[in-house]
This record gives sequence, C-alpha cells and structure tokens, in this order.
Amino acid sequence: MRYRAPVLDDAPAVLAVLAARELADLGTTIRRLDDLRDEWQATELELDRDARVVEVQGGRIVAYVGVRRYGTLAVVAPDHEGRGIGARLLEWAERREREKGHSFHRQWVAGANASARGLLTRAGYTRARSYRRLTRLLDEVGPAPAVPVLAAPAGVRLRPVDVARDALALHALDAASFADAPDNAPESPETFRREHLEAHDFDPELSLVAERGDEVVAFLLAHRREDEGAGFVAILAVKPEHQRQGIGTALVQHAFAGFAAAGLWEAQLMVASDNPRALRVYEQAGMAVKLQVDIYERPAGSA
Repeated sequence: MRYRAPVLDDAPAVLAVLAARELADLGTTIRRLDDLRDEWQATELELDRDARVVEVQGGRIVAYVGVRRYGTLAVVAPDHEGRGIGARLLEWAERREREKGHSFHRQWVAGANASARGLLTRAGYTRARSYRRLTRLLDEVGPAPAVPVLAAPAGVRLRPVDVARDALALHALDAASFADAPDNAPESPETFRREHLEAHDFDPELSLVAERGDEVVAFLLAHRREDEGAGFVAILAVKPEHQRQGIGTALVQHAFAGFAAAGLWEAQLMVASDNPRALRVYEQAGMAVKLQVDIYERPAGSA
C-alpha cells in the first residue's frame, strides 16, 4: 500500500471511496464531486499537508483522510476494512492535528459505521454530539411573498443576499452567533467568503438577509442542488441579542417558499444535536431526521 498526499486529479477516485462509505453507512450519498473540489481548494486547506490517500496495487485509492479546522474526516472503502488502514490514518491525523494546534482530536463518523466507532472508542474517543440531516418535501409550501416583509417582529425586513454588500457583515454575524458552538473554528473574512459565498452551488437569490433598520440581524445561506431538486440551508445565523424573536423561523419559512417557487421539491439542512432551539425551529417547519453523523472527540495529546 502507498500513503501519499492527494492531488486535484484524485478527486473522482476519492469521491468513489466517500460514496461507497456513505452508501454502506447511510444508505445514500451526500457528497458530490464539486463539493469535494470546493473543499480541496478552500483557503485554509493545504492539500499536500492536510490530507492523505491510500493506494493499493494497480493504483486504486481505497481510503482518504482530511484534517480541517473543525475536525477530521477519515474513510476506508468497505471492501478494505480490517487491514489496519484506519488505525494508520488515525495516527497520521492526530499528528497533523497537533501540528495545527488543535485542542481536541475530533473525528466525524457516520452513525452506522461500527468499525470506525470501535477504532475510535479503543483509542480513547467518546461521542460528543451528532449532526442530523433534516429534510422536508415542499409540495405543500405556498409561494414566496413578492415583497418579503415581516409583520412581526416589528421593523424586520427580509431581502436576498448581496455578496459584495453583505460579505463582511455576514462574516461578523456568523462569528458572533456561533462563538460558543463546540465545533466552531474562527475563520477569516476571506475564508468565509470563499467557502460560503463563492461555493459552486451557492444561490444568493435563494439566500436571505434580515435587517432591522440598517443593521443586519440574521441571515440564511442556501445552496441550490439541481441534481437533487433540493435547496440546502448551509447556515442560519441570528445575532444573540435578536434571538427568540421569531426571526429565524421567518427566514426558514421564506426560504422554503423560495425553494418551492424555484421549482425545487425538497429542503435539506444539517443541525447539531446540542442545538435544541434550532431543532425546534426546523421541526416546526415540518422537517424530519433523515440521517445522522456523530462527532467523536478526545483532548489533543492525551493517551
């Protein structure tokens, strides 16, 4: 076996490993080729230093690991489990996380991946929380209002995202809204813009900003996934001092109406299990859990 850094041309082969793993563990695939290419070309990911692939004889890639600021994803093709590959990738990932100054070793694992859970548990990891993919069919969602102005709370107005105008304000609001989230990793305005506002499927017309006077108090970023007929809510953020006022609920309702008006038939998003307020908002919007990914952690450097 050969362990090496990936190059951009490896993306289709790595996607095949990810797809095989997702089908085995989740019963569906959730990543696409453009998603992987976006991730590999992100400003904070050094592909030659932060990722590795495993090749077997013949050049087939059978495993992949990538270390990001918010955690590590390591996958082994189902037909190559039980050969020690996962353990070697875990050792490499932990070393790279220490080099990057991470305070926690953190791994993302599909809820049904028993072999990965066992490996991490034996290495001293515990499950910290989960992320759930929620979905809702949009066949009963009404049309979006022509001028989406909220009647309540008073003085709040919704409009589409203007990237040039809003980028810095959205970055600052995102940082304030998720400052206490355990998986939050601070990012620069440039990284925020590159990863979220310049993603290949980001749709500013389906995304929304909530303003009170001249102040941006909340926003929702949406991706348009034509191949799935879905609108994906990538981020929903409300300034802490404006939370619990119905603004997030209004953003979700208007976004879903916008998805339906654009001919999309499903709404999708991911939400953390330790964010009960957001879970309530999404459940009230008619969403239900479709799949789950778990986060396993241990303090960096611990035995």
